Amino acid sequence: MGEPDGGPDAKKEINVEVSQVLNALERERELLQEFYVLSSQQLALLDDENLDGMGKLLDARSDLMLELTAIETTLGTWITQLRNDSKITTDVLKELRLVNDEIVRLANEIVELDEQTHWRLDLIKQKSAGELQSLHQSQNVLSSYSMTVRIEPNFKFNS
Repeated sequence: MGEPDGGPDAKKEINVEVSQVLNALERERELLQEFYVLSSQQLALLDDENLDGMGKLLDARSDLMLELTAIETTLGTWITQLRNDSKITTDVLKELRLVNDEIVRLANEIVELDEQTHWRLDLIKQKSAGELQSLHQSQNVLSSYSMTVRIEPNFKFNS
C-alpha cells in the first residue's frame, strides 16, 4: 500500500484529484456553453416576440443551473484542497486557471445576453402596457359615445 510520508501512491492520489477537478471544470465549461446557446435562442424568441417558446428554454436553463450549482459546490472544496497541497505543481495550477478563465469568460457573455433579454422584455412590457392603455381608452370612448348618443324610437307615423 501507499506510504503515509508521500510515497508514489500519495502522488497518484493527488493526480486523480487533479484529473477530477479538471474533468469537473470541463463539464462546467460544457454546461455554460449549452447555457450560452439557450440564452442566444432566448434572445431570438424575444425578437420574434415568441413568448410561448420561452417556457421550454427556461426549463432547460433551470436544469443546467442545478447541475452547475452542484459542480460549483464540489469544485470549491476540491480547489481549496489543491491550493493547500504543496505537491501541486505550478503547471497544474496554470492549467486549472486557464480552464477557469474560459469559464469566467463564458459566464460574462451569458450575463451580457441576459441583460439584453431583460432589456427586451422591458420593451415588450412597455409596448403591451401602452397597447392595453390604448385599448382601455378606446373602450371608454365607445362607452361614452353609446351613453351620449341615444337613438329614441319614433312612434309617430306620418300620414
